[in-house]
Amino acid sequence: MTKFIFVRHGEPDYSTAGDWIKTPLGIHFSGLSDAGRAQIKDSCKELKRYDVDLIVSSPYTRTMQGATIMVRELNADVVVEHDLHEWQVDLSYSITDQNVLLQLCQEHDRLNGTYPDGETRGWESTAMARSRVLKCLEKYKTYNCVVVSGHAMMMQAVFGINEPLEYGAILELEL
Repeated sequence: MTKFIFVRHGEPDYSTAGDWIKTPLGIHFSGLSDAGRAQIKDSCKELKRYDVDLIVSSPYTRTMQGATIMVRELNADVVVEHDLHEWQVDLSYSITDQNVLLQLCQEHDRLNGTYPDGETRGWESTAMARSRVLKCLEKYKTYNCVVVSGHAMMMQAVFGINEPLEYGAILELEL
């Protein structure tokens, strides 16, 4: 069995995305705030009790920045995995209107992340997100302990929970 320890990224600083913030996926270029970096350092205090073999990170800046802090604190290598990205509000990657994106988020929440029977939507369902992440982690099951630097909605999908997750939150999963 492999222990996967999921760590939510720290508080982002959206001002670090600069002009990218105006593009559909620009928010993902945001790094961590000073508080966010401190949150990840605090999480590392808990993570030090594990014998971490590897850190696997989402490709988004805030999670990779957190992973670099973990690399220093835990003395482990890091691998970046595209499929550990956050929940996808727009599966077409083409919507630029923030109001439309907000409507898709609200629809997702109203439907509890589940498509109505026989229908599809433009956003990633909770089941799709969970499947994507678990499939990605399959190749790391040869390790004993892997830290996953990730996102709240991705973690909620994997663990089947709806409550909010604090920045730097830690959840364990054995596969």
